[in-house]
Amino acid sequence: MGWLRTTLIGQKCQALMTFNPPTDEDGRWIISFFAPWLDRTAFPAPALAGELRYAASIPAENGTSKDLWVDGPEPFVLHDGEPLYDFDTRQYRAQDIITPMSRTFIPSSVSDNPFLVGTGYIAQLQALPEPLRSQMLHGDFMAGVTDDPWQVIPTDWVDRAMDRWADRYPKGDMDSLGCDVARGGKDETVIARRHGMWFDKPLVYAGQQTPDGPAVAGLCISALRDQAPIHIDVIGVGSSPYDFLVQAQQQVLGVNVSEKSVQTDRSGRLKFFNVRTELWWMMREALDPAYDNGICLPPNKRLKADLCTPRWAMKDSGTIQVESREAIVKRLGRSPDYASAYVLALIDTPKVLSQKIIAFYNRKTSWR
Repeated sequence: MGWLRTTLIGQKCQALMTFNPPTDEDGRWIISFFAPWLDRTAFPAPALAGELRYAASIPAENGTSKDLWVDGPEPFVLHDGEPLYDFDTRQYRAQDIITPMSRTFIPSSVSDNPFLVGTGYIAQLQALPEPLRSQMLHGDFMAGVTDDPWQVIPTDWVDRAMDRWADRYPKGDMDSLGCDVARGGKDETVIARRHGMWFDKPLVYAGQQTPDGPAVAGLCISALRDQAPIHIDVIGVGSSPYDFLVQAQQQVLGVNVSEKSVQTDRSGRLKFFNVRTELWWMMREALDPAYDNGICLPPNKRLKADLCTPRWAMKDSGTIQVESREAIVKRLGRSPDYASAYVLALIDTPKVLSQKIIAFYNRKTSWR
């Protein structure tokens, strides 16, 4: 859609998107992209089929973007994050004046296709199990919004943690910082900060903003508060910022997720294939509503998709294995940088400063 254009004044351009209902988390962006027709929570009174609605893509936090649904195609500028229609065009650059574009959604089912009606295809769709039957036979987009049975973290658990989140001032002491370093290309360096079981909004930097170890180390130190331990993935490009953080005398733990894990799950019965599996399972257990630890995650579509994408499998002798990063990238279309940073931030490491204070107090007490 970014290249949808013409040099002929007055010529109308359209992009036509055809698709089936989403069957997993990877395709749920369709629901928000056509929210007035499909999202009953945000739009209780849905738009009619073929009705034009207008949306503008505006900057969101952390360098991302979001859809702003407006009443019509009138241009506007952003003022304190809100659309301002009464403005002087001479005071703004052309690229700062936003013109909403129209969207519409036209549902369809197999009975709308005359080439398939008489082929027996309807009977094949009727024989499918739910929710595929409702999806493909009736074009029901909400029927397919279900989790994969081997999804590491259920979507509902993530939704609950994000629904509980509210910005905090003051935030309380920072207990942990997690950093996932960009591996080049479209990857981003993401920093997650944890205060108790409340996680702050992600700090996100494009790969070109973090070209080397000192740059990443500087961003981590800038985000650090209360002598919180830094947890960073040292595989590949993460080793350089780790070295600089050590030289800067920061409490930093290099995490090699490919190493063998010696921990077990909460029940004590299941083992982990490697540290990576262990960390993901820790996040799963932290989000489990049955234990109600009050964990709060910032509402963020990228973070949610990252957390809900990985799958797991049971290996021999009761060992859990979470799929590789490469497998996630293949299905998600990008690296799960956001979730990786938050999984690292969940690690609970005692602060060195706190240990020194306790040791000093113990020595002083013994002396007395």
